[in-house]
Amino acid sequence: MNAGKLQGRVALVTGASRNIGRAIALAFAAEGADLVLNTRVNGEELEAVAGECRKAGVRAVTALGDVGDPAVCQTMVERGLSELGAVDVLVCNAAIRPHKSVTETTVEEWHHVLGVNLHSAFYLARAAVPGMKERRRGSIIALGGMSSLTGRPNTTVVTVAKTGLLGFVRGSPPSSGRSASA
Repeated sequence: MNAGKLQGRVALVTGASRNIGRAIALAFAAEGADLVLNTRVNGEELEAVAGECRKAGVRAVTALGDVGDPAVCQTMVERGLSELGAVDVLVCNAAIRPHKSVTETTVEEWHHVLGVNLHSAFYLARAAVPGMKERRRGSIIALGGMSSLTGRPNTTVVTVAKTGLLGFVRGSPPSSGRSASA
């Protein structure tokens, strides 16, 4: 069994089936964290990541679902609590990045990007923070990247969402008085 820095902790990682999310999941597993891993549709990829994590000696629960849906977020946190006993670390990594001009972006696409890239952090925090407060420990990590600071052509909705995510993190400092950052 792993005796890393995160032994005895549970992390929920969104967008965990590939890229940065996969790397985060594997790094947390290497440090001993049990995991709730999420992706929207790539079930086979997510199961492969979960299998790699389990090889590190940790428990891994997979959860398919769109984090833009508040009920999905609530259910994922509840699964972490019921199956793994806690959610100590919340990693808001899931994102969609359409490359369209403002005039080509539909209202539905606008709302979906905001739901996944921004609102999901709120939904997940609302679900996870009460348990973190009760256990008197917890961390929330929200990945905004350069999109939270600068824009590029045809990425307006992504820039809006990631700038909002930075504001969410800045506006929600931990109760210990330490500052939070994206």
